[in-house]
Amino acid sequence: MKKRFVAALVVLWLVGLPVSAAKKDTQLILEEIQKLSAAVEELYALVGEMVKKSAIRDEKISAIARSQADLVQNKENVTLGMQFLKEELNEVKDSLNKLNDRLMNLPAAPAGTTPETAAEPGPPGEASLAQDPSSLYYAAYSDYIKENFDLAIEGFRQFIRSYPESGLADNSLYWIGECHYAKKKYAEAIATFNELLSLYKDGDKVPAAILKKGYALIELGRQSEGLAILKELISRFPLSEEASLARQKIKEFNE
Repeated sequence: MKKRFVAALVVLWLVGLPVSAAKKDTQLILEEIQKLSAAVEELYALVGEMVKKSAIRDEKISAIARSQADLVQNKENVTLGMQFLKEELNEVKDSLNKLNDRLMNLPAAPAGTTPETAAEPGPPGEASLAQDPSSLYYAAYSDYIKENFDLAIEGFRQFIRSYPESGLADNSLYWIGECHYAKKKYAEAIATFNELLSLYKDGDKVPAAILKKGYALIELGRQSEGLAILKELISRFPLSEEASLARQKIKEFNE
């Protein structure tokens, strides 16, 4: 291909020459051909270098895209971890408040009694009845962490049945939705998040439930509905971590 290109250039060059120039020494013509050939070689080398740079640039763009996807996933995992940490801190705070109330309401010990007689153990089984219900909740969450999702769902459901008025009831419902989402049962996840949003409209899990509901709709191919839900989240809770994740997801569809 190079030779044909060079030959074409030579023909064009010769045609454009006046008759007197065509009669010059053959050596001059050969020198011009060599110059043209060198120029063509440089041109091809330049094109090859540009192709290489283009391939490298494309690979860098792909690597950046993969890195951004990893960052989004890591951010979601950090958000879930922070949610669980907040739950633990709130539960510790509630337990301390309950303990303080019990201590304040304890009757004064009769004069002459010793701490041992005032603190006699109750009937067998009384300690187990007074056990903090959060142990059931955290056992279910432990199953979730271990990806024993069916056991986790049953544990959280049992907690809700046993302690429907607990401050962790809405959290339990949220994690049931997360279990369904992790199993790729997006319709069940959406139904669970809707249940949470209906029963606990002012709960602290509302932003997270809206976010994962939007994600689930997108996974089901209902992108317009899912993006609308994410925009609703941003509008209602603009400063939340969930709103930040929603903006990132929306940006992915706009690029």
